[in-house]
Amino acid sequence: MLYIFKYLFFAVTLLVFGGALGLETNWHKSNESEVRLISPITKNNFQSQIYIGVEYLLEEGWKTYWQSPGDGGFPQEIKWDNSKNIEDLEINWPSPKKFEILGIQSIGYSDNVIFPIKINLKDPSISTSIILDINYLVCKDICIPGNAHLNLFIPSGLGLFTEHSFILEKTISELPKESLDLNFLDEAGTTAYIDNDYIFFEFLATSKKIFVNPNVYLHTKYGLPVINPTIQLSPDSKKLKATFIFDKKLIEDENIQAQITYTDNNRSFLLKENIILNNKKLKISKNFLSIMLIAFIGGLVLNAMPCVLPILSIKLMSILNNLNDGSSIRKSFLITATGIIFSFILIALSLIFLRYLGYQIGWGIQFQQPIFLMFIILVLLLFSLNLFGIFVISLPNFLNSTRISNSINPHARDFFNGFFATLMATPCSAPFVGTALTFAFTQPSYIMLSIFTSMGIGMSSPYLLISLFPQFTKFFPKPGKWMLYLKYFLGFLLILTLIWILNILLNHFNYYFLFFSFFLLVIVFILNIYFFKKKIIPLVAIIIFFILPQFSFFKINYDKNQFDDWLDFNLVNIENLINDGNVVFIDVTADWCATCQFNKINVLNKSIIKEEFLKFKVIKVRADWTKPSDKISKFLQDNQKYGIPFNILYDKNNLNGVSFSEILSLDEILTKLNKL
Repeated sequence: MLYIFKYLFFAVTLLVFGGALGLETNWHKSNESEVRLISPITKNNFQSQIYIGVEYLLEEGWKTYWQSPGDGGFPQEIKWDNSKNIEDLEINWPSPKKFEILGIQSIGYSDNVIFPIKINLKDPSISTSIILDINYLVCKDICIPGNAHLNLFIPSGLGLFTEHSFILEKTISELPKESLDLNFLDEAGTTAYIDNDYIFFEFLATSKKIFVNPNVYLHTKYGLPVINPTIQLSPDSKKLKATFIFDKKLIEDENIQAQITYTDNNRSFLLKENIILNNKKLKISKNFLSIMLIAFIGGLVLNAMPCVLPILSIKLMSILNNLNDGSSIRKSFLITATGIIFSFILIALSLIFLRYLGYQIGWGIQFQQPIFLMFIILVLLLFSLNLFGIFVISLPNFLNSTRISNSINPHARDFFNGFFATLMATPCSAPFVGTALTFAFTQPSYIMLSIFTSMGIGMSSPYLLISLFPQFTKFFPKPGKWMLYLKYFLGFLLILTLIWILNILLNHFNYYFLFFSFFLLVIVFILNIYFFKKKIIPLVAIIIFFILPQFSFFKINYDKNQFDDWLDFNLVNIENLINDGNVVFIDVTADWCATCQFNKINVLNKSIIKEEFLKFKVIKVRADWTKPSDKISKFLQDNQKYGIPFNILYDKNNLNGVSFSEILSLDEILTKLNKL
């Protein structure tokens, strides 16, 4: 009998005290998600402030949102009006992560996440009834709203720790820290500026250790959708500036309550500030002046890029033809420099206008348009025929027959040479150019225009130098028969450039288009040489040439690009590849990007790189931007890149990626792979 009572006593004890080890609500199940409340204690321990947790369990691939979710979604909304003995409560938000849902960049959480809720009790001596109505949103391929009605009763008195105490305490300890004394940062602060069109929030921080993989998130009551601010690091990586840019119309107040959440791998910081808008325009800072210098150097370097060299050959011929006329050389080079600067200003104004209309902008995007490529082909053809002596470029008769022809005609070609050299420079991303462009495309219009003008001055500086000191041309050899051979050689370079542009055009049209265009060219030569020389014939041929794209017969009906062992960026989910623990290398390239082709030939296609990629089981993904792609454009802008080439490496320790230089090197890739 005692034996039976012994086991009965054990069973009752287990039921009573075992139940006390867990205090939670049942899971409230919705589509693809479950929600419940958990408590770390069985009673309130007579404390006026207690914590509970709202725990979400999401199906694989499903996400929910942070308090400022970004471009899409909405954060959870918690109502506690029906609760008893609660003065107020505060939701604590764990450090979020960036993700993409339905092509929209957002901020939030996946898998299992717990939101600690701090509750202030009215009277610790009485029991508390926590009744929460929660509305939330989960998204994957579609978005599904969820709601839960949860009720948790916490008695008054001395209680025990529950099985949830450890995980809730761990979650609270991992929340972003608000105190600098307990953090890795030395200083942190936020300022805001306002100009005619935009509001700029600048988060400045200095760290005891280097910034490795920084992410900065801004929350205000406006829920402003900026996922990727412009982040700049000092040379020693111990100073950080993150800039958020908003349309001035979105913010009405001059006094803004804001929260800045900073994360860097396992480190995090939360800054709560009352920010007062400074109505003065942004002052010119040392940082701005350094960017202007970088833009100048980038423009100067563009002169050495392969995209521009064939065009510079035309300028070289004009030098050789005027070696003995210093005044003519001075004017010629000054007008060419003017053409370069003017074209940079024109490009900047065009991009500003496109941005105003809401289009995504980038460096060299005009090479994605077939009509622009056809224009480039036509100009290259005329220039090359001119160098071979087959065709003479002259101005229309109405200019030649007037007085202004004496002053314009000799130098009109010089201006066009400068203008065309700039157009041919746009598919090249030289050192320093990427940095200047990234800054320019994220700034107000007047700063963007200033940076492009600085690049134009940089590219035109050799011409300006010779226009100031034409005696430099005396170092050229005296004219002779060698000039004829040089002329043919330079014409050959232009033909090679023409073939390159034709190959790019094959991404838009088939070979029938090329055959018909070549046939049209032959007909023009035959009619013009053997029958009658009329300027109307080339004009009609040019009109027909630009009408051809309207016929579907000439449109390409197959995928020209074959990536071999590379995955197509447009057909894969990068986020899923990274979340599965893979090492992912992404190459954003285009047929019209000369620097991209250099990287492929000299680095990416080398056997040593292929072997290292196999060794580290790297998944290679190629994003071909030869033709317009919204997905690739958005990926570039999300990474604060507005020109290509762009290469980035992801792995489990670098979820936000490690970027590479515009011009790749074997050592750079090998070094970063060996650090994985």
